[in-house]
Parts: sequence; C-alpha cells; structure tokens
Amino acid sequence: MSANPARKCLAERQAAEYLGFAPATLRQSRHTGKLAGVCAPKHIKLGRSVRYYASDLDTWLKSTEVSA
Repeated sequence: MSANPARKCLAERQAAEYLGFAPATLRQSRHTGKLAGVCAPKHIKLGRSVRYYASDLDTWLKSTEVSA
C-alpha cells in the first residue's frame, strides 16, 4: 500500500521551513490563532508532538494569495 502524498505530515520545524517562518512563530500562531495577520494553518497533535498536513499548509498558502 502506498502513502497518499497529499496527507504527508510535517513536523513543526519542517512546516516552518516550508512556510518561511521560524518554528517559534508557528508555536505562537497556535496560541493566538493568527499567522501573518490571518487565521493560522490547521495543525494536529499526536501526544506532545505537533504536526501539519502538507495539504493543509498548501491550502493556507493559497488562502493568503492576493489578486493583482
């Protein structure tokens, strides 16, 4: 069985690098609910670990696009 690449989980550090933010900025966004002035991307908790689905990060990035 092959894994669905759209549901790939990223650790906090990987997600921060993917989005271009510091890991501390992502941590803060989970508490405030805001990242870069908009709603923060969805995250999941696995025990004490935080993960982000790559597809959720792509959706969040798309939602921040500004039309010219």
